[in-house]
Amino acid sequence: MKKIIFILLLLTFQTALSYGQQAVVKGVVRDSLGPIAGVTINEILHPTNMTITDSTGHFSLSLKENGDSILVSLVGYESKRIKASPNNVLDITLHQIQTSLNQVIVIGFGKTNRITNTGSVATIKGEEIRRIPTSSVQNALAGRMPGFFTQQRSGQPGKDASDYFIRGVSSLNSEGNKPLIIVDDIEYTYEQLAQINANEIESISILKDASTTAIYGIKGANGVLIVTTRRGTLGRPQFNFRVETGLQTPVRRPKFLNAYQTALLVNEAHANDGLSPVFTEGDLDAFKSGNDPYGHPDVNWYNEIIRPYSLQHNANLDVSGGSKSVKYFVSGGLYSQDGNTKDFSTGEDGVNTNYFYRRYDLRSNLDIQATQNFSLRLDVTARIGDINSPYNQNVTGNLYNFSKYHPYSAPFLNPNGSYAYAYDTEDQLPTLNAMLATGGYSRQRRTDYNALLGFKEKMDFITKGLSLTGRVAYAGIEANSLNLARPYAFPPSYHYDPATDSYTLNTGTSTGGYTLTEYRTIGNTDAKDQRVNMQLYLNYDRSFGRHHFNSLLLWNQENYTNYKAAAAPQKFRGFSYKIGYDFDQKYMLDFNVGYNGSDRFDSDKRYGLFPAIGVGWNLKKEAIFEHILKGFSLFKLRASYGVVGSDVAPGDQYLYQQVYNQGGGYSFGQTSQVQGTIYEGSLGNPNVTWEKKRSLDIGVDINALNNKLSITADYFRDYRFDQLVTRNDIPLILGIGVSPTNVARTVNRGFDGQATFSDKIGQLHYSVGLVWSYAKNKILYEAEASPTYPWLAKTGHSIDQPFGYKTLGFYTEDQINDPSVAKPTTAIPAQAGDLRYADLNGDGVIDENDRTAIGMPNLPNTTFGLPIKFSYKGLDISVLFQGAFNYSLYLTGTAIEPFQSQFQPIHEKRWTPQSAATAQFPRLTTNPTSVNSPAVYESDFWLINAYYVRLKTVELGYQLPKKLLPFKINNARFYLSAYNLATSSNISKKYQQDPEVQSNSAGDAYQNQRVINLGLQVGF
Repeated sequence: MKKIIFILLLLTFQTALSYGQQAVVKGVVRDSLGPIAGVTINEILHPTNMTITDSTGHFSLSLKENGDSILVSLVGYESKRIKASPNNVLDITLHQIQTSLNQVIVIGFGKTNRITNTGSVATIKGEEIRRIPTSSVQNALAGRMPGFFTQQRSGQPGKDASDYFIRGVSSLNSEGNKPLIIVDDIEYTYEQLAQINANEIESISILKDASTTAIYGIKGANGVLIVTTRRGTLGRPQFNFRVETGLQTPVRRPKFLNAYQTALLVNEAHANDGLSPVFTEGDLDAFKSGNDPYGHPDVNWYNEIIRPYSLQHNANLDVSGGSKSVKYFVSGGLYSQDGNTKDFSTGEDGVNTNYFYRRYDLRSNLDIQATQNFSLRLDVTARIGDINSPYNQNVTGNLYNFSKYHPYSAPFLNPNGSYAYAYDTEDQLPTLNAMLATGGYSRQRRTDYNALLGFKEKMDFITKGLSLTGRVAYAGIEANSLNLARPYAFPPSYHYDPATDSYTLNTGTSTGGYTLTEYRTIGNTDAKDQRVNMQLYLNYDRSFGRHHFNSLLLWNQENYTNYKAAAAPQKFRGFSYKIGYDFDQKYMLDFNVGYNGSDRFDSDKRYGLFPAIGVGWNLKKEAIFEHILKGFSLFKLRASYGVVGSDVAPGDQYLYQQVYNQGGGYSFGQTSQVQGTIYEGSLGNPNVTWEKKRSLDIGVDINALNNKLSITADYFRDYRFDQLVTRNDIPLILGIGVSPTNVARTVNRGFDGQATFSDKIGQLHYSVGLVWSYAKNKILYEAEASPTYPWLAKTGHSIDQPFGYKTLGFYTEDQINDPSVAKPTTAIPAQAGDLRYADLNGDGVIDENDRTAIGMPNLPNTTFGLPIKFSYKGLDISVLFQGAFNYSLYLTGTAIEPFQSQFQPIHEKRWTPQSAATAQFPRLTTNPTSVNSPAVYESDFWLINAYYVRLKTVELGYQLPKKLLPFKINNARFYLSAYNLATSSNISKKYQQDPEVQSNSAGDAYQNQRVINLGLQVGF
């Protein structure tokens, strides 16, 4: 008995000793962006022995077997098997699987995943756009999402946000092509999206087909962009701090001819017009030698006014974490962007007349688990933005404008330091540096504030998977402007005559033009509006074996009030329903319907029904295809069809009502007694209703080669009908205007998609992708007036198709003298070297009847993106090439026309009798309305069928090893990034502008910027 007791005691002691020596493995798990929460750590020999990482990525696991290995795994990441090392803190880096089948996709009022989704959706994670050094979110999406077309028209601080469209345009109403923007299920405007801090974003999705947008009913015809913001996670507080500084420089710096070159061409133009030369040989010699800088100045005003680079700064601090009861995400940010003009201030008045942008933002997202089944949500956001610009000045436009400043008009400063003025121009303006130093500024301040209160009640007591969600959201905007300026814009300026060493005061072209008065302030309210949105919906999601059901029943109401315009509130109300089913992730069916109404329309035309259906078939799950699709993990065919609408209408808010306008006074009686008048406006249209779009989408989703290759591709055809346009086929004899009617029709078709290949070689991980988009539209009917000739009709062409003359080269002297050669009937007859146009109707005269379709619309119909990524241990590199094709660019005025624009290298290639065979530009003339003017005679000579390819973004980052980090810092990453780093385009053969500048303009927008940025991200 004693032996038995002794043996038992010995075994107990050995067990306790063994337990006491049990190994404990600790470590931190991260990816290229920092620590990851929720990673599962399993002991290999005892899989049930497990733990998960906390919000800082740390874990601790007691092993049951000494020397055992652990498995580190998380959905969407490559799993790692690691030998346990109890004596060291493991630093583990996981790499994302870019083609994960379980990729979560955010759609309208819910989520789905890639394997069971039947609609056309593109999505991007927030961390991919947080790295891009640009102030506006939409700028970061170019080339990254299929079906997303963008154009960045300006680089001005605070106003550099791109225009964007989903699958091109299909409405004849320009405002009717803007996508619906939803941020956390609440509608935003274009301007509000541009101000969102990318640090707040969890993901962005674009919904492109009827199956995904029908739930939005009369707001879904243009596609939907959905932004989901970040929320708190379980764990201790995790702080993340990011700070960046970047250098900005114009993507393209224009080249202008110097004073001597310009003077030669000015003399030539005057000679061509039979006028006396402006400059003598002595003047030309002085310009050429540069030995008379005040009597014969030579100033490159662009180089003198625009600095080589400017700065931008970005700083963000966020904290997230929480318990089972409360989770939180709080973020604050500051963005600062300076302008590109030099500082000409005197230092005495403290007035900053430069361009700049300052933005301050704060977001707090709280999730409260009040009871086991009842949760609350409170989101509060505030953004304040200040945009500053020189008062009453378009600096870029003035620099291009030859009529205001010649390179020989004035020196930068007179010898005594006083300001000079352009004494040889009609306006005789002080030099631009003088105007910038003393003119004052215009400042716009905009404040956006949003609040959302929501709840969710799980109703499993009725049936498992049922829940009720409600939300009330408030969004307000207040915008005002402050102008600090002088009543007279002209500071004292002088013309210096070096021959007499005398100064002549500029008296200006208006009274008081030489007086430098005190600054005065003028304020104005630019915008004040509010939007209140209420939602209530039942959600059901449940699986029965291999059968999975989900459904949603939504009530949605919104009121929008524009206080600035003192307009009546705009009201929207709707009901939506969707139901989805999939069997074993093999067969999928989704049905969506929206029943929505808007008070823009009469009571019996107010509501409409918008149904859509989506189906999917995963062939990989079929036994019959198992052998054929052996190398695939997903091969899904899908299709959708449905009707969606748009309530955006041109003109008055209530087009169905007859409008009467207040006119001028009318005098009655022998003694003048003026009485007010009222006159009838455009006829009301009681039948006006929303535009509609029938949308067909056929797509395929493929994963192959052990999920290394992922492909998504779609074909679409959108037929848009009942479009609101003002009829032009009604005779003017009617004597009154007519309201827009629902008669126009267009079609838009194309294809888009993306492919990504990801793999690794040892510890080198890489991925290469391709994103493509093509969308081409056509006008089927728009109630245009019957054209005199068929080539004048817009019907059958694309929306915004340009029309003009077909160029046949330059007139020769023989053609000018030949009466059988068609010529325009201009006040000044055409001459040799002028542009010659095709006489389409053969009447011997060039006039409006000879115009026809030329080129293409300004919006590209083809875009692509080529993202490339590499990572090795803590080092990562990413590159994005982005391009656009098949669009036309046409500029006028100060962009290209002699004596309106500064003289440029293209003008040296003008037609002369000696260069007639090789000329690339018409003869020079001082006549602004000649046949050579692109503003007066729009022709394909000035139109470029353009393309561009940009090195859009580049980033090089390095994640510091954990062992090198001091204090309690658990994550630190340095990175160098760039935006618009290099551009290749064919527009440079004619224009000196950015390829995304607005067509049919002077091209004088603030230049798009190239940014090189250095940043640091720290987590603790």
